[in-house]
Amino acid sequence: MNIVTIILVALMFGSSVYLFPQLPAQIPMHWNALGQIDNYMPKNIAVWYLPVLTGLMVISFYFAPLLDPKKEKYKLFQHEWQIMQIGITGFMAYIHFMILYLTFHPEVAMMPLMFVGLGALFILIGNYMSKIRQNYFIGVKVPWTLSSEDNWNKTHRFASWCFVIAGIFTLAEAFFVWQAPVIIFGSIMLAAFLPMIYSFLLYKKRVHAMKFVYLGILGIIVILALVRGMSGEDEWMCRDGQWVQHGKPSSPMPIEACK
Repeated sequence: MNIVTIILVALMFGSSVYLFPQLPAQIPMHWNALGQIDNYMPKNIAVWYLPVLTGLMVISFYFAPLLDPKKEKYKLFQHEWQIMQIGITGFMAYIHFMILYLTFHPEVAMMPLMFVGLGALFILIGNYMSKIRQNYFIGVKVPWTLSSEDNWNKTHRFASWCFVIAGIFTLAEAFFVWQAPVIIFGSIMLAAFLPMIYSFLLYKKRVHAMKFVYLGILGIIVILALVRGMSGEDEWMCRDGQWVQHGKPSSPMPIEACK
């Protein structure tokens, strides 16, 4: 089992134990696409939720290769798989520490912090995605990749670029605050579904048709950019009793109550 992931989980539990007496009774655990808190959880559950979930995930990392019919393939990308485990576990630890920090500092915007962690995770996974060999637990597991090793390898090289590009856009959103919902769903679509489309077209021997997919994506980007350009100026907007950023206002958040 990866010793670094075990240390990360231990740090998550340790931070919960250390901060438990100082934490309020209710802890924010979920934010909507606008960065507003929309769900709280009792402290007794919240502080252990992510550490326990991450611990179970680390255990699954260990057992997944043992249960995989293609377990011999893991030897071919063992180093890369170890790094990806650290990256995923590190992201979960980052979210846990971020939640604890925001609990004490509710005035801090959550979105930039989330996008930094998510963007870094996308880029890390993208850098090692092409090294993954055919298996049943990790990677783009669709019928066309599982039925052909050549399809698997080419699809994962393509997926590497998708993840890295998605990560760059996500990191950029953390600093420019363009349109969070668009970046969230756009990055997921790019990283998760575009490789599936590529794999299918590769299977059908029609990879050239990807140019129409690219044109469609470009068209969507242009439309969204036009909509964003014609929308109101960057400002603070009052929604559901909370001040929410629209774009990236140059002025600080208003101090008066939002009504």
